[in-house]
Amino acid sequence: MAGINEAGDFDLEVAKLRTTSGKIVDLTASIVAITIFEDTGMSAVTGNILLQDSVALTSIGPIIGQEYLELKISTTTFTDKSAVIDFTKNVFLVHSLENRTEAGNNVQMYALNFTTSEIMKNQRTKVSQTLKGAYSDIVTNMLHDFVDCKKDMYIEPTSGTKKIIAPNIRPFDVIGIAAREAISERFKEPTYKFFETMKGYHFRSLASMYAEPPVMTYTTFVPGSNIIQSGPGKGSIDIIKDLSNVLDYEVIANTDTFVNYTTGTYASNLFVHDIFNKRYENFKHDVFSNFQDEKHISGFNSKRKDFPIYSDIKIEENGSKISDFPARTYVMPVTEHDTDEHSDASHITSNNTYPFASYNPQNWVQRRNSQMMQLEQGFIINILTHGNTLINAGDIVELDLPYKAAIKTTKNEQSDRFYKGMFFIKRIRHDFDFTEAKHQTHITLVKDSLEDLLDNAEDSWEPKPKGRGSLFNTKDDFYQNI
Repeated sequence: MAGINEAGDFDLEVAKLRTTSGKIVDLTASIVAITIFEDTGMSAVTGNILLQDSVALTSIGPIIGQEYLELKISTTTFTDKSAVIDFTKNVFLVHSLENRTEAGNNVQMYALNFTTSEIMKNQRTKVSQTLKGAYSDIVTNMLHDFVDCKKDMYIEPTSGTKKIIAPNIRPFDVIGIAAREAISERFKEPTYKFFETMKGYHFRSLASMYAEPPVMTYTTFVPGSNIIQSGPGKGSIDIIKDLSNVLDYEVIANTDTFVNYTTGTYASNLFVHDIFNKRYENFKHDVFSNFQDEKHISGFNSKRKDFPIYSDIKIEENGSKISDFPARTYVMPVTEHDTDEHSDASHITSNNTYPFASYNPQNWVQRRNSQMMQLEQGFIINILTHGNTLINAGDIVELDLPYKAAIKTTKNEQSDRFYKGMFFIKRIRHDFDFTEAKHQTHITLVKDSLEDLLDNAEDSWEPKPKGRGSLFNTKDDFYQNI
């Protein structure tokens, strides 16, 4: 770790712009700031670079939104190659120039927006063919053959052989279909996400990400506690400890009951209509009955059982709970062959066999929707930390925020009950400030389960008056002056 001064230091190794005229421009001396985004809900890494230009590069380059950006940034704290942001071979594509302003002394400021090549290739490519195989194989085909992906790919194997007829849609639209319906071969989970990080492309279930060990532990420290007290380096800053320091945080939201009712997170009905055999079946899903059959974040990295982030308290005097009201109903068709309930009767081979797995929405639609909404409407927090290129969207980290209260309880809690334990990195924003020579990360963390069961009172249903309100519906109530 020789040469390291403090957390947040970084090295800009390469920053070159290749213009449409063939010029290669070294941007190192012109950069004011670089911002890079990773998001598990997005299919590409994006970012922008803020430049101060004293040579009118926008005109003589020229810069028109069709340039290539080579970028390589490393965190001096880590020697691992996976911690290096390296887009010198798989370059970024600049797609627009914005916010061009005069800064004085014949210097202008502007931002270049960039993204990765695969999303641009996706925008100009259409798929019109029949696709066969496991969804994981189809996704691999889309990335390799249709968007020419040369990056590392993390493709979790899926179960069943499928057949998709792509009707002139983009490759990532095909992957969207696969992500929605795929079920993992290992975990039997229907919670696939498709996204890109600086490590490559990911097509994997939440369970496969939850199963990973935490890459960092984040907490808050008392000022001065990051100083090494004894041994080698005494009196200097403990860089690793400083990287795990939460500089600032903002609790975004807890669960939203209104949204969860509407989206069917708590409970839903599914009517599956078999149009081949002329029959239908009703499937019911509720968050409490199905919770232990699902994979959630707390259970993978702890020997303890995990619990829902919702209370199964009785909300009506008759004993009804929030999961007793299936506020969302799905109606979906299937075509199953009588000889094998897992075969798709709509796709037959030339030798009269049915090798393709049926649509089977009962295996994924309710469960996927509920689990995804549990994550979207879970315990969400934004934290600000010193820059760290080792972590990526989709990683697991451990969080331990201190208990904040003017009056301590008899339990003498040291950590916040809900904002401790394992969290999923939903998105990251890397900010490289060249005026301060510092790198900071803004991280959105979320969790969909708890380490402890929520307490429930026996008689805390909604208070209501015993009698009914008065009814006003006569003409004298509304038309007194007529």
